[in-house]
Amino acid sequence: MSNPIISIILPTYNGSKYISTSIESCLGQSFSDFELIIVNDCSTDNTAAIAETYAAKDGRVKVIHNASNKKLPLSLNTGFDAAKGKYHTWTSDDNYYAPGALQELLSMLEADASVDFVYTDYVIINDANEITGKRTFGDINKNFTHFQGCSACFLYKAKVYDANKGYNPGAFLIEDYDFFVRAFLQFRVLYVNRYDLYYYREHAASLTSTQGDAVNDIAKIMLERQMGLLEKKLPAQQLALVYRKFAVYHAVQRNNTGKYSLYLEKLWKVSAKQFFITIVYVPCLKTKHTVVLGLAGLMQLLKLLFKK
Repeated sequence: MSNPIISIILPTYNGSKYISTSIESCLGQSFSDFELIIVNDCSTDNTAAIAETYAAKDGRVKVIHNASNKKLPLSLNTGFDAAKGKYHTWTSDDNYYAPGALQELLSMLEADASVDFVYTDYVIINDANEITGKRTFGDINKNFTHFQGCSACFLYKAKVYDANKGYNPGAFLIEDYDFFVRAFLQFRVLYVNRYDLYYYREHAASLTSTQGDAVNDIAKIMLERQMGLLEKKLPAQQLALVYRKFAVYHAVQRNNTGKYSLYLEKLWKVSAKQFFITIVYVPCLKTKHTVVLGLAGLMQLLKLLFKK
């Protein structure tokens, strides 16, 4: 039997409420040459039984039961390490695909052999499957600093997973964003402004809803670790905005004048305009530290102006 074209990984933990809808949206695809690997991360409800029922009825469905609770990044790696498809994607147990999603994503990816990763926007739904909005991500190639998170509707070549060495267990809660940024830094990524392929459920129990502040903080930490590659990939105009973003972050949220000064120095080298905007803007954000931050900015300016 030949390998499937697409591998879909569905990690789940206590997902019995919605997982049937998610699985059926995969099995109901107009494109049928895929495998669905469900990774059950030690669920304590009847998720495992639901998954096994589908596996018994459809040979494309496989179920892996983790021996211990690994959490999402390692569960994804467990699934993808077993995957045999030429292209990879994953979905959540509370979201679902439109019937033609896989075919459309595959067509987008194969239309240009140089493209390695394709992603789209999606529709937002609530617990009652009612559409409550849309999520637009924008083109990361055109404006990295204003890129709005990571889409849940995507397809990429298996070599992307291999080059990234899987999902980072240290990036729990933002494993998808971390993976996507690392892919962007190494491969050609295509954005398609479409909402009709994927339904993303927002509800109180979702991880990103309950851990919002932590997610934002971890995202910045993980992104900063890629600064060397960002400096090679991004044009000066976009890089200046990245430096400004981290100068503000370290000054206002971390109260780290050392890192603030470091990014001011980097800013000065690529954009004097963004440098001056930053040293004026930052003290205004946090009046408690206005004097300290203002002096830090002024001292950095004097050092740069009189630097031999």
